[in-house]
Amino acid sequence: MRISLIENGLDSLKKGYSHLETYERLLGERAEDPLRFSALKDSVLSIQHGIEILFKLALKENNELLLFSDITRLKQAFISRREGTINELYEADGVHTITFKESIDRLKDICGFAMTDKFKKTLLKVEGWRNSITHSAVLLRENEVSRVLINLLSDLDNFFGPVIGAPYLEGQGRTDLDRAYRLTKAVYGELDNKIKAITVERLIHALQVNNIKNVTAPDVFLISEPKKAHSILQLIQGDEITYGCDFINGHCSGLASIVDFSKDGILTMDTIDNHTKYQFKLAAIVVYIPKIQDDQSPLIFIYGQNTDTQGDQPYLRKHSTCTLQHGITLDNDNTELWEAENFEQSNKDFSSDAPVLPPHQETIRFLSEGPICFMNVQQLDFGSAQYLLSKEHFPHPDDLYNAFKKDLETP
Repeated sequence: MRISLIENGLDSLKKGYSHLETYERLLGERAEDPLRFSALKDSVLSIQHGIEILFKLALKENNELLLFSDITRLKQAFISRREGTINELYEADGVHTITFKESIDRLKDICGFAMTDKFKKTLLKVEGWRNSITHSAVLLRENEVSRVLINLLSDLDNFFGPVIGAPYLEGQGRTDLDRAYRLTKAVYGELDNKIKAITVERLIHALQVNNIKNVTAPDVFLISEPKKAHSILQLIQGDEITYGCDFINGHCSGLASIVDFSKDGILTMDTIDNHTKYQFKLAAIVVYIPKIQDDQSPLIFIYGQNTDTQGDQPYLRKHSTCTLQHGITLDNDNTELWEAENFEQSNKDFSSDAPVLPPHQETIRFLSEGPICFMNVQQLDFGSAQYLLSKEHFPHPDDLYNAFKKDLETP
């Protein structure tokens, strides 16, 4: 069995940080010392091994001779490799690869890769822990080790991203959105599409504020807690980003924003283009995140719950997929009027030179459960997302979430 340097290095690095997650979990559970030490020990050993292998890959990509401590011993090794008796130069007798410290020095001094003194000291500190674990009984200061290893990951991405490039990024497997975004920039540079960059950054912020993990790109996630869903919807807005919105009843607007979320879970959206407010009892959101580097918009599908009518004599309309109540909201104090006579008078006022009602805007409340609308960033592409807003095919948020998941998992 053969495994490439990139596969070997990334496998160890990913295992190391998986062991570190296990350690953090055990620490939170107040597990016994031997259990915590085992996880932390495995983390140190795997991470250091992964770094060392990836350093050797970087050296080999620049010049294979940089891997070896004494190039005078390589003559016979080259001959043996040409003859097929060995596959790699280091398999020859008397040939030795360089130390971890020497690999750091050669990457910096010979290859010219940027490496701060702080980064180098951290790497040597991790190697020291590895040597202590390997060769003797050891006392690890848990807080220091875990803190250093957590902080080291960002430095490793910033170093290996530009040095190894796409193979390092693509070989990471599933990472969270923050790291995937940082890695993408490390490998390819800042995104050309500034709106896409701001959109991703706000998504990252929204996920972090709500402690939502294991979301990357492309990916989809489902939030079925209304308060958390509202928080996500609020946090993704702003910073030069404007969202458009398409509703299940056929209405659409080029500029829509979340303006209120009541104690009883009623979400209010304000649309500028058609000067209307839309209300519904928030149930869940399904958020699709496209690839970081393309110009596609995230898609936010919002689902509602059944809710009661307002007023004694409501004005109701049946749509093919939902039941709606029409009312008005007064501009001066946001008072809502839900009686049928108010809405009917509003229609009369619309074309009248002497309106009866003070300035107001139409307000539509969705009373039935199911998909309500989807939102997309106006300045980005969103394809044919309208067909996904379907009560027939995706009546519940789980249905849409699973459809996205299946599509993402299809090669």
